[in-house]
Amino acid sequence: MTTLTHPVLAASLTIGTISNTPVKEIRQYTPVAQYLATRIGYPRLDEGRVIVARDIRHMAEMIRLGEVDIYIDSPLSSLGVNRLSGAEMVLRRWKHDIPEYESLIFVRNESKIQSLTDLEGEIIGFKDPNSTSGYLLPRIALSESGLDMVPASRLKAQTQPGQVGYQFTNANENTIVWVLFGKIAAGAIAWDELLSRPPSEQERLRVIHQTPSLPRHVVNFRPGLASETRDALIDALIGMDQTPTGKSLLKAFENTTRFDPLPEETLHQLEQIRPAVLSILGIP
Repeated sequence: MTTLTHPVLAASLTIGTISNTPVKEIRQYTPVAQYLATRIGYPRLDEGRVIVARDIRHMAEMIRLGEVDIYIDSPLSSLGVNRLSGAEMVLRRWKHDIPEYESLIFVRNESKIQSLTDLEGEIIGFKDPNSTSGYLLPRIALSESGLDMVPASRLKAQTQPGQVGYQFTNANENTIVWVLFGKIAAGAIAWDELLSRPPSEQERLRVIHQTPSLPRHVVNFRPGLASETRDALIDALIGMDQTPTGKSLLKAFENTTRFDPLPEETLHQLEQIRPAVLSILGIP
């Protein structure tokens, strides 16, 4: 374990993420930030802090300004942030002892929709613009099927061949309920989120597409971070599951199991879909 004997950052160690529920995120991330700060040489817990950005561009700006040292988020959002900021994806975060997950596109059991192409002229619900499993992965799948995604309001006004309307539900639960009650024809959600729903709901839904697997979350480091600090943080994160204190903090951190280096094949996979992700995000 690499432990530094003196502070190496200007003021504090800062972890950043993107969310529309900042209070909740700060409560969950702060103990981890404080733990890491002490591991790299800060004597006080308040020298590990958390910043929650409102969107990808906001996070990228804070990384460029040096206000965020570690950015933890979904891999596809990270592709956008890293393109704009120069941050680097390094580690994978395991949750519920699972390193990766898939996105599912589902409909009601009685729906006539059998495949993605059957969604032409219909409306699909996505969680929010920053969600990997609830938006970016399924949208890539739809685009690769030759479908043109347009806001639902435009679809209602004038439908063109190959068009699928979409709207954001702002919560996985909303996506499921809207499909069940026929407000939208289909929804997108992570497979484990769907499995966590009551069996009575699952029995009324049918999956029509499953995307390839990707890491749930990745850890990114800002450019310009001192190499000894970066190495110490990597060691501290990878070693968290090897101590009682670290294990306890990980469990409280949304049931995180551990951190490990991103496999080369995963990095290659992300590189392959980078152009599609950046296009959806509107990032040149």
